[in-house]
Amino acid sequence: MKNDQPTILIIIGISGDLSKRKLLPAIGEIAKTGMIPSQFKIVGVTRQSNISLENLLKHTINKDYLLKNTELFEMNLEKEEDYEKLGNRLGEIEKEFGSSSQYLFYLSVPPNTSKSIIEFLGKGGLARRDNTKLLLEKPFGIDLESATQLVDHIDKYFKREQIYRIDHYLAKETAQNIIIFREGNSLFKKTWNKDFIEKIEITVSEEIGIEGRSNFYEQTGALRDLIQSHLLQLLALTLMDIPKEGHLEEVPHLRYEALRQIRIPSIPSLITYVKRGQYKGYREEVNNLDSMTETFASIDLESTDPKWQGVKINLTTGKALKDKFTEIKILYKKDNDHESNELLLRLQPDEGISFSVWAKRPGYEHQVSRHALNFSFKDHYTALPEAYEQVLFNAINGDHSLFSTSEEVVETWRILDELQKIWATSAYDLIIYKKGSTIEEIIS
Repeated sequence: MKNDQPTILIIIGISGDLSKRKLLPAIGEIAKTGMIPSQFKIVGVTRQSNISLENLLKHTINKDYLLKNTELFEMNLEKEEDYEKLGNRLGEIEKEFGSSSQYLFYLSVPPNTSKSIIEFLGKGGLARRDNTKLLLEKPFGIDLESATQLVDHIDKYFKREQIYRIDHYLAKETAQNIIIFREGNSLFKKTWNKDFIEKIEITVSEEIGIEGRSNFYEQTGALRDLIQSHLLQLLALTLMDIPKEGHLEEVPHLRYEALRQIRIPSIPSLITYVKRGQYKGYREEVNNLDSMTETFASIDLESTDPKWQGVKINLTTGKALKDKFTEIKILYKKDNDHESNELLLRLQPDEGISFSVWAKRPGYEHQVSRHALNFSFKDHYTALPEAYEQVLFNAINGDHSLFSTSEEVVETWRILDELQKIWATSAYDLIIYKKGSTIEEIIS
């Protein structure tokens, strides 16, 4: 449902790649549908004095709307007095609207600058408004200790209900449909537990390498970049209890409860349940011939939830692999002599759902083979919102269901904390794989 409260979206770092490729086009698309507040303004904060709106918007759809409703605000993000000037300008826009407005501060900036910006927003009084929202991009820390410190820092200035931590994987149509799919189809509602499910596999396979992001990736790696955030959140969606009908506000807490019960097995030892790798040539790309940063990670997990005890869980991600896809695979148990069924939830490249069944092959002999019942969103819907459209729409409307809470962030780091410490102090288990490898070739 559309929220028509006057809204000011303040993009701090509007000249950056994320803003140009994702945020501004997303606003243009939402405006096209008529689902944006009738009084809406974008204030693009930048350090640069030589950029123009025309240049920022040259690749966007609905350019006329964005030109009309966007202005640039030049400021030094390290000067407290500039935040006062920003606050004054926002107040002027609010007066032009003629009624109280909500402020959405979107921090589209490098992680090392967000902490001071949050502090300046807080000290400048902008965080104290009840209708102020703070939108944050990952990473949310680099380990359990730093994540906890960051949560505590933000809590000094913002209430938790004001904070929207973005995980755009949660905003993909297939991810949003996990709850509906589980609850709305009795076949799966009754079999979504350890009695019927053998294994859950969540995979993000990428064809590309680090694509010039050497500084970022060398400090991050596959474990932090994808498993800690996206894959664990998708797993939480898969394992969590279903919210009461019409109560999507329960979703973040239910994801958190699912995360609390996830761990890496420790018997005989934790290291036997994980694999890491690095594609050949990575060290030359980052100019560090001793680099131990993983570009591939595969982790077996378990849940202590009685509904899921004994179900095998695997999260895998890697760069420079043979194929590009993101999927959640649910493998059902075999029934006596019958082969197992497989449910596949595809997040990319072709969002949709397929379910494998066994059927007799045409012919004289009684031979069976696997066939897929397939549903693709693009075959049925012409308008499929991009993830950032959904993120911004939900934030404008105060819907937290697609955003990670502080508690969830801390739990994801808790799950990986011991493994991070082991990988930081040992090097013996790093697999060097050639570009274009399959996951099976790396872990076999």
